[in-house]
Parts: sequence; C-alpha cells; structure tokens
Amino acid sequence: MKGRHIFFTIVMIILPFVILMNGVILVFTENFLKYEYNTPDFPEDPYGFTLEERIEYGTESVNYITNVLNRIPDSYLADLTMKDGTPLYNEREVSHMADVKAVFQNCRALMAMMIVFIILTGWLVTRRPDSFPGFLRALAWGSSLTLLIMILIGIGIYTGFDTLFDRFHHLFFTGDSWLFYESDSLIRLFPEPLWISGFSLAALFSALIALGILILSLICLKKVRTSHKKKRVI
Repeated sequence: MKGRHIFFTIVMIILPFVILMNGVILVFTENFLKYEYNTPDFPEDPYGFTLEERIEYGTESVNYITNVLNRIPDSYLADLTMKDGTPLYNEREVSHMADVKAVFQNCRALMAMMIVFIILTGWLVTRRPDSFPGFLRALAWGSSLTLLIMILIGIGIYTGFDTLFDRFHHLFFTGDSWLFYESDSLIRLFPEPLWISGFSLAALFSALIALGILILSLICLKKVRTSHKKKRVI
C-alpha cells in the first residue's frame, strides 16, 4: 500500500510539468510564429526585417531548437545569413540559442519519461482495481496544482511580465547570457509582445488540459465510489 502511495504522489507532482511542457511545445511552432507576425498590432521591426524575412528566419531558428532527435548541429545558426550575406546571429546570440536548445531538448526528454511513468502507473492500477481511486485522486490533485500554477503565471503575465520573464531566464540560464541589444536579430525576431502571447497561450492551453483532466478524474472517481457502494449493498 505504501509503495502505491509513493507512485501516486509522484504522479501528482510531475503532472503539472507534463501539462505545461505540452503547452510550451504548442508555442514553439512555425504556425504560432506566422500567426503572431501577422496580427495587426504586432510591432514592425525598426531595423528593416520584412514579414517574410521574419517568418523565414524565425522558423529556421525555432526548427533548430525543436528538431526531433537533435539532428541539427549547433553550427547551423552560425552559418545562417541575411539577404546581404551578413550573419543573422552574432556569437553571443548563437551561444544563447544553443543553451535554449539544450534546455528545450532536455525538458522534452524529461516530459517523455514522465509520461511513460504515468502510463506505467495507470497500467499497474488496472492490475490492482482497489488502487484505482488513489490514482484518480493523484490525477485530480495534480491537475488542481497545475491550475493553481497557471493562475499564478497568468497573474505574473498581466501584472508584471518583465519580472516573470527575468525569473524564468534566471531559472534556466546563468548570468546575463540572455540579455541582448534591440538591434540584435534575436530581439528583432522575437520581441516582447511575442513572448507575452506565447506565455499566455501556453498557460491557457495548460489550464484547459488540466481542467479537462480534473473533471474527468472526478467523474470517474464518483462512478467508482458509487459502484463500490452498490456492491456493499448487494
């Protein structure tokens, strides 16, 4: 019994990360970039990138970070050039993007392992039906925790995004390696409004998924309890 409780506690703790990471993956896509770049109020690049150039360079940069099996070498970004042959990114930007890639790839791999753990726990529960309520409670508590985290992120976005953004970067990167000039390509391609939208979409998506899991787990838990009561009466 104690061992099962440990498994359920782990499920509850890791579920928020799994849900949020799926929201992050949703944002790190070409479709999200195209949508944001094409919104009427999205700021134009004061240094001259056209919409088409932003889509092209932004997509290449995101693909470098998210490519499956990590097959694109770190030299890829260093070799990217603008229309006039000038390197798209300077050495500092390339170094930071390599760090971002490492964080993203590691988090995605960790998420995959966590999903396997949750599925494995669910499979073990099917072999011990008396453990099913405990597993459902773990999902309910984990999704509730996710909703709480998303609410806090939402408050951070709309009351002080700069503070939230700074803390996010200090969590994953050292020093000031993530700070750049407004004339640098990273800032021109990924200005603050894009990050605000990205954080908002990831948080909203995660909240909706968490709410769905919470509702389903509570419904299933109620049915299990009702079934147990009927068996006792019989």
